[in-house]
Amino acid sequence: MADAATLAKISELIKSEDDLGKISSLQQQFMKEKASVDIKLSAGTQRQIESIMDNLKQLNNTAKRLGSIKSNMAKVNTLYEDSIISVENYELIRKMTTVNQFLSQVANLYEDISGYKDYLEILEKQIDYELGKMKQDLTYSLPHIFEIHYVFNQARNFQDYLEDYSKDLSDDLQSIIFKIVAPVKKTIKMYEELLTEVIIGLTEAAKEKNHECIFRLIKVIEYEDKEDMKFSLMENLKLNSARDVRTVNYAQFRRSRRNYKKFFYQKLEASFEETFEACVEHYQDDKMLVYDHLDWLEDELSYVYNDLEQLFPPNWKISSFISGVYYNLLHKFTLGIINSDPTAEDLLRILSYDSHYTKFLASLPPPPSEQKAKTPIEKSIMGEELKNVVLEDYMKMIMAKMNEWNENLMKQETESFKQRTVSPDIYPYRQIIEDEDANNQLITYQIETDVYVLPDFKTPLTLLKEQAEVAAGSGYSKIMVGVIENWAKCYTQRTANFSKLVDDEIARYLSINSNEKFLLKESKTSRLFRKKNTPEVLDVENMTPEELDEVSRPGLLEYLTALGNTYELNTSRLVEKFLPMYKEKVHTNYQVRLTQAFDDLLGPATDLNIQIVVTIVGIIMNDLYPALSQLFTKKWYEGSTQTSDETEMSHLIVETIAEYMEELRGYSTYDMYSITFAVLLDSFITNYLRIGYENILHGDAKKIDPNATKKYKSFTEAIGRDVTAFYKGLEHLFTRKDQAYLANTLRALEYLGDLGTCENPMKIIPEIWEHEILSIFPNCSVEYVRGVCLCRKDMDKAQVNELIGVLEQIKKEYHASVPPPDTSNTFLNDFGFKI
Repeated sequence: MADAATLAKISELIKSEDDLGKISSLQQQFMKEKASVDIKLSAGTQRQIESIMDNLKQLNNTAKRLGSIKSNMAKVNTLYEDSIISVENYELIRKMTTVNQFLSQVANLYEDISGYKDYLEILEKQIDYELGKMKQDLTYSLPHIFEIHYVFNQARNFQDYLEDYSKDLSDDLQSIIFKIVAPVKKTIKMYEELLTEVIIGLTEAAKEKNHECIFRLIKVIEYEDKEDMKFSLMENLKLNSARDVRTVNYAQFRRSRRNYKKFFYQKLEASFEETFEACVEHYQDDKMLVYDHLDWLEDELSYVYNDLEQLFPPNWKISSFISGVYYNLLHKFTLGIINSDPTAEDLLRILSYDSHYTKFLASLPPPPSEQKAKTPIEKSIMGEELKNVVLEDYMKMIMAKMNEWNENLMKQETESFKQRTVSPDIYPYRQIIEDEDANNQLITYQIETDVYVLPDFKTPLTLLKEQAEVAAGSGYSKIMVGVIENWAKCYTQRTANFSKLVDDEIARYLSINSNEKFLLKESKTSRLFRKKNTPEVLDVENMTPEELDEVSRPGLLEYLTALGNTYELNTSRLVEKFLPMYKEKVHTNYQVRLTQAFDDLLGPATDLNIQIVVTIVGIIMNDLYPALSQLFTKKWYEGSTQTSDETEMSHLIVETIAEYMEELRGYSTYDMYSITFAVLLDSFITNYLRIGYENILHGDAKKIDPNATKKYKSFTEAIGRDVTAFYKGLEHLFTRKDQAYLANTLRALEYLGDLGTCENPMKIIPEIWEHEILSIFPNCSVEYVRGVCLCRKDMDKAQVNELIGVLEQIKKEYHASVPPPDTSNTFLNDFGFKI
């Protein structure tokens, strides 16, 4: 195959006659290649031969070593057999060795005992020198501590040996041994003083970057700790009791644990206690000031956790130990304060610092030994159980004070409201008003007016702010929410007190100012106005002004307005400012309780404002009764009143309403003014209708004659006169936007004229009801129509009842087919009168 490949290769080189001339050169080239290949083959073969020879030599050496090992094993077997046969020789050797060691020990003991005192004196000089340098310079690195520690250990070991050796000797010999080792007690004290100086100056030395001193101290304590562990292990294995003190090396003898690490922690703790007690002593006249001046402690702990911890072995847990020492000191100090029956303010300061200290510890970096913990351990300086007790005690104390304050405030407010010796306070109030422009587009603008408020109307909210801020400073959401909840409870109590006060004062006012007599005089409707709580009407005509003032002092309207303004302003501030502000300061777990506390006081506050508005409207309506008592009578038709033949009843009503509302607009908020006016309009129209119907059905007024043509008998004309007077006389008291409400409200009177005088009422009235009345008053009571129909001269009860059935069906179908409007007049929804 190789020849064939060669021939193929040659055929590739010689393809033409011209290539025959190259044969000579090709021959030479092939000769060179062959020589090169032969050389490479020869070199490779030689290397393989040399490798084989080396392996043979190593195999030969291995065989020799195996033979040597086999020979040595034989010797071991021989020695083993000899040792088994000659055991009795070893006991003799052991005894000889023991005797030799004892003789050497006695010789050494003689020398060491005779020189022990001098030995200690030299050691004490070295210790004293190091101690002096350490006291003078925090940067002194304690270079001779290892040498001192070694020499000192020799002295301690020698002491332990002699004391242990002498325990079986006679009393005289024990006394001699005691005198020999007695001087070492001074040395021990000096050595411990040196270590103590290093320990108490630990952090200061570290701050001075004197790390060598700390490392040397750690090395000494670590060495002693290992020796203690060795001793404990031997003690557990009962090896210490089995040793022969006559032959043991007393330079390494220990009779008990030395507990250097325990000594380190004790001295470190004592130094911190001394520092803390010095701080307490400095503020002994007012120990609560200690909590305000513990910056040094926090700085110390910050340094310990951030720097000192890095200098000590992790298993020492130096930062945890130091923080534990300070915790115990703070805990003990705090217990002493709490047991001294502190004030509520002091309890809060303790709780505040407790929260601060807990958060401070949580902010420190965890030491290496605790870095695997998911969350930092938070610990109260009072202990969790006592902390809960203190929290409850503080809450009880602060609630008791708040309740007492609230009781005093209610007494003061009640007296002030009843006596009304001075005008209410004036408060400049900026408010936003909504209105419409000439194109009926909504616009807003600000006005600043002086409104009436109760004296010190900010006091309750100021108390809330002060107490809540103090509670927030404690760091405990539980306290803050508890304080706000109790404040809300007190606020609601004040609201209830004002509600009762308003009822009492309006009853006293009406007892001397009631005008219901104009409605009841010679009327069958007297039973309609007899209420369970109606006050007895006094003999006003025979009472002096002083006696009248004793019953009801002037200024009730102003104080009612001031009360309404006060609650409106305070409620607005509570909802818009206080609630969001305090929700941010409490934990999310307490936000529901906080919101509920504010919600619980808003309902009674709103009810009180409604009561105030209704009371003010009642006062105004009371002044309108003399004029309204003439509704639908002959004098009403003629346009004159009982009190004045020259002034129409409608004008007298407008003047009375305008006078009240212009006064109210001068010192009430716009919201209260507009709501009062809306309620007054609703009340006025319903009273207008009710009194008018009842005057016809039960009084002196005559039924409506739809066919009357004379002026003084035209019901439609008289109603139109009233509506025109009411609108023109009152429209200037409304904004452009609210004028629409005035117009819609007066439509109830306009429809009255159509309902009372239309022809074919069984047909026309349903059309008016469906297409006009329900579009403005969608939930209007059918009693509104029933009343005017009963007052018609041309309709009997059977017709009225039939008509009412039709109206109710129309109303039902109307509600089913027409969606309810966004806003509507509602004052006719529950309209009623005495049939």
